[in-house]
Amino acid sequence: MLKISIFISTLLISTELIAQNLYSRKLNSCITAHFCLDCGDVKATVNKKKFEILVTNLSASNNLKGIIGKIKFQILVDSTGKGCVLSHTDLSDNIITKNIVAALNKFDGFIPAKYNEENVERSSFDILFEIEGRAINGRVVRVDQEAFMQSFDIPNSPKIDNKKYFYKNENLKDYKITVWNSRNSSLSNNWNDNIAVDKKGIIWLTIRGGLVTFDGNIFNNAEQNIKEKGKYFHYGSIAVDNENTKWVSGRGNIFSYKEGVWKINDSIEYDLSGSQNIISSPKTSEIFFCTSNGLKVYKNGEWLNFNKDKITELPTKRVTFANRDSKNRIWLSTFSGSVLIDENGKSRSLNETIFKGKCINAMDEDENGNLYFSLIEYESKTEGKLVSHNYKNGGLGILYSNGKAKKLTVENSGMPVNAISSLLYDKNEKVLWISTKTAGLVRYNLNDIWENYHSDNSKIPTSFISAMTFDNDGKLYLATRQGLVRVERQ
Repeated sequence: MLKISIFISTLLISTELIAQNLYSRKLNSCITAHFCLDCGDVKATVNKKKFEILVTNLSASNNLKGIIGKIKFQILVDSTGKGCVLSHTDLSDNIITKNIVAALNKFDGFIPAKYNEENVERSSFDILFEIEGRAINGRVVRVDQEAFMQSFDIPNSPKIDNKKYFYKNENLKDYKITVWNSRNSSLSNNWNDNIAVDKKGIIWLTIRGGLVTFDGNIFNNAEQNIKEKGKYFHYGSIAVDNENTKWVSGRGNIFSYKEGVWKINDSIEYDLSGSQNIISSPKTSEIFFCTSNGLKVYKNGEWLNFNKDKITELPTKRVTFANRDSKNRIWLSTFSGSVLIDENGKSRSLNETIFKGKCINAMDEDENGNLYFSLIEYESKTEGKLVSHNYKNGGLGILYSNGKAKKLTVENSGMPVNAISSLLYDKNEKVLWISTKTAGLVRYNLNDIWENYHSDNSKIPTSFISAMTFDNDGKLYLATRQGLVRVERQ
């Protein structure tokens, strides 16, 4: 008998920017921007009658003689009920598996997840198919969230794509690296994805399902107390404005915290729904909210709104990144391209030089007005979709104050990988810090000298770094999947 290869017990996660691919065979047909894992007050599922018909047709149309096995399929369903197969467990690519994938991608009986009776934009769940006795049986199965999370509580070994550059790491000895995790501190779990520092030097950190603050000694619960958390709650991006107000995205809302009081910001005029990225611009006292319906900018109690009605060059409604530079220009990005609003308020599409076919994920500026960008390739034929394995064509973009530009990648520099999770210019050391989700921390001296610190050569406990920030003393903090890390000059 032929037994289809399965790896159901192994949970994997994509190290790309957004997607969470559970299983080892990853497919490229889904729009994976911003989805949650088997989430919702009402979880995504299938219409039972339509699904029974699908399973019956699969049994009748496939040659199942001598075939036994089990295959799990990760299904991604959007708010309209359109679904597709994101990943599955069959590494053999059996023809029956391919036929099941094709049938699921055409299936019109998916039911989206819901939060507060509203459809979730994108959610994934699992379907298990079992083949035995010349028949196929299928059923919805729920993701074991605890097992999924625990599978990441191990260090990620580095994956270095650059095989040509030799990293001497001569400055590594000059840094003191301190790690706080669930084993040596009051941090309840090690899943840290978002980080910010307030004006008093307090670290604000998202953990798995929660929000904490850190004063340098103790981690304290910082949960908002104005909205019930329910069965699933996820805090996202964090930013701090010049008035020391903390802004946090969480479960479809934007929360703000000032002087000990939490507030839900649900302005009708400036809809903040779908805010996946909140960015602070201390030099201009602005907070940028990247929403599903454009860019919302908050400054000193006033709101500005940039959407497709005002910025016709915006390729899609959803803005994924925005910030302002020292020349008063706003850089906006979507997963279908980027736009520049100049100092006179005129906008133009960015699709030349280093920005051609790329969107912006992160940005910083040095004291000379040179700009540094994390770039990601997007799919030109499909709106809002990043190219699978976009790290191959991402990289670091530099736009100099004199107008010249260049892109640095694994192929032409010491970049260890092309996928950047965040970047920060260090004004004290005159270097660029780059974090990655596969290769750890990168130190670039802006003059062709690259250093790469990770779990194999330093005290940094993992090579998966989600975000970074400087504290008020210029010390570098890393949010990682193995706890909070501080890097400071000795």
